[in-house]
Amino acid sequence: MRQSERLWHLARSYGMGEWFMAVWVEGLEVWEVARRMGVSVVDVDDAVECTWGGLREELSFDGGPGVIWAGRLNENWTQIIQARGFDCDGALRELSYGGRALLVRWDWDGPHDLEYAVDGNYATGFSLTTPGKRWGDDPYALDPFAQGLQFDVTDPSWESDLDLPPGWLEYTAWEEARIESGRDYGEEDDVLPPEWEDCMQLAHSGYRPSLATCITSALTLVGRVTGREFDKEWMHEPHTRYVLPG
Repeated sequence: MRQSERLWHLARSYGMGEWFMAVWVEGLEVWEVARRMGVSVVDVDDAVECTWGGLREELSFDGGPGVIWAGRLNENWTQIIQARGFDCDGALRELSYGGRALLVRWDWDGPHDLEYAVDGNYATGFSLTTPGKRWGDDPYALDPFAQGLQFDVTDPSWESDLDLPPGWLEYTAWEEARIESGRDYGEEDDVLPPEWEDCMQLAHSGYRPSLATCITSALTLVGRVTGREFDKEWMHEPHTRYVLPG
């Protein structure tokens, strides 16, 4: 594994390679996060403590109200993973009142802007894939935390990286030729060699080397701001599940 991709691979290991949404909030207890996202006092009291595995086993992904999974990241920050729905995307300003909040999300179309709010105002947002594309009241607010990180999906340096998944370059060349020919898997000579099965699974999980680097850079930046990165220790602990209204 390329070190520059490590946090994308970590998210993928929990089923979030193609779709991910999370918010990090400063200075709020978990129940206050839920309240600001519209959960009533009664429903807050009915919240469920569970593991990520337990949550995914019981969760239907074919619609329904939003679901978040939230817990303290450290003394000052709370981490919220959106398990279903898109509620975190519109809650950043509300969650930032009295402190700070960051949002990172990606989906099948690629990563969205990283957003950073301070005390109810959008301080900055910037593209994870296009250098220099940013907006907000203080567009450069996060620059001190971005040193050495890469937010350029067109950067070709990965092509010569010896730590690429074995066979990745050969697999992608074969896949491009198959798509260009219009043939489906198994037609004529388009039979996937068994040594490329891991590459195909990675690709179907949303993997692209440059994209995985951009996403890992975003999560690294969040870790620098909060003082703790997205990690497997937090993901293995039980946290609180809330079902959001509507």
